[in-house]
Amino acid sequence: MATKQQHLKKAQHNERFFNHFDLDKTPFLDWVVTGIFYSALHYIRAIASMHNFENIASYGEIDNLFNRLSILKLNPTIYDDYRQLKDDSRDARYEMVEFTKAEVQDLRDQEFVQIKSFALSLIR
Repeated sequence: MATKQQHLKKAQHNERFFNHFDLDKTPFLDWVVTGIFYSALHYIRAIASMHNFENIASYGEIDNLFNRLSILKLNPTIYDDYRQLKDDSRDARYEMVEFTKAEVQDLRDQEFVQIKSFALSLIR
């Protein structure tokens, strides 16, 4: 089971990955979307680990966490942001949806930033 610090480290690692791409030039916007999602996921898992929800292994368990953990239940916009990132990541990986630079920037600057800011406000 990963600790809060391990999840934060992985979130930051994934963030460095997706920030490495020049959105004007990269043909890998799908991987940027996926990196954004996985970074956000680890920020949420860091919150979960602080509340002893450490063993979240299957794909749907994070969705259930939003119903079980009160700090997440009280902030439904975080769930909406998470679902947007999750759905777009899945679409990029399995449905071959092609994202525009503007769409990727929006995911990064809106949904991701909301989740990261929320997580860090609780963790630090």
